[in-house]
Amino acid sequence: MNGKLVTFLTVVIVLELALLALLNPFGPWNKEKGTLVEDPSPVVKPAVTIGSKSFTEQYLLMKMTGIWLRENGFAVKEIIFKGSTNIRSALEAGVIDQYWEYPNTARIYYQQQPGIPDAEEAFRTVAEQDEKVGLRWLQMTPAINSSWTMLIKKELAEQYGIRTISDLSAYAKGKQLHIATNSEFLIRGDGIEPFQQKYGFTIPRENIIVSETKLFAQAVKEARVQAAVGFASDGRIIPYGLVELEDDLHYFPPYNPAPVVTAASLKQNPQIEPLLNRLTGTIEHDKFMAFLYRADVQHEDVTELARQYLVEAGLIRSSGN
Repeated sequence: MNGKLVTFLTVVIVLELALLALLNPFGPWNKEKGTLVEDPSPVVKPAVTIGSKSFTEQYLLMKMTGIWLRENGFAVKEIIFKGSTNIRSALEAGVIDQYWEYPNTARIYYQQQPGIPDAEEAFRTVAEQDEKVGLRWLQMTPAINSSWTMLIKKELAEQYGIRTISDLSAYAKGKQLHIATNSEFLIRGDGIEPFQQKYGFTIPRENIIVSETKLFAQAVKEARVQAAVGFASDGRIIPYGLVELEDDLHYFPPYNPAPVVTAASLKQNPQIEPLLNRLTGTIEHDKFMAFLYRADVQHEDVTELARQYLVEAGLIRSSGN
């Protein structure tokens, strides 16, 4: 066979193979094994939508959850809600799959029942009721208690010997006491009206300043109000020179957060439960409070703080590794 014929046949074979590669609907040819190799299908990540109420503790918990789930193969969407009613409604309607809630908030605000002083009992009772409406409460953390608390300036407390909320009520007699709180506390079952009745306050509505939760501590610090009903987990309390008054009549029940997930989401993605329980187990009080301080006072980025928390907890690797 002469050289020109060999060259011609070689060109024909190459062209035929190229044509087969273009027209073959089943994938590329494996020349070693003489078989067709199917293209791997693109990996579709399970999708989950998570939510947060609009204050720092919730932001941090949501960001920690989102990063942790993404690291474990989920496509995560995050939504921030203004108040408890909106986020609960979104969960019940399936708009979101998960957020962090407090058993006594659910007990008082959604189930319209009295608060329960014992945190574990509150958790069990609320979880049992919510199970009936397709909501699952996962492991609760005892490390954080986001109870409501009465805040005043340290100087005021020391000057007048105010140590308890009853002390403040006695101090306020015959004075124009101004306090700050948020709109939710005005309408909650454990809100401003029964609170005043319990402690004997008579604060006119015009003396109650309604603001965003993140502004409570600052309002007291700057003496725009004498007191605020805020959260015990607020990272600004100590650096702003404020003190928490003892709830001597035991009005405020505990508020320990736990992930709440729709039963439908867990059925579709059962791996969410052990993942979130593992995350909950890493939460430590002093460390978490330090991170809240860094977010609230030092204005560090919450997403970066959440990632750092997970790295230090040993759940994920740092981006540099």
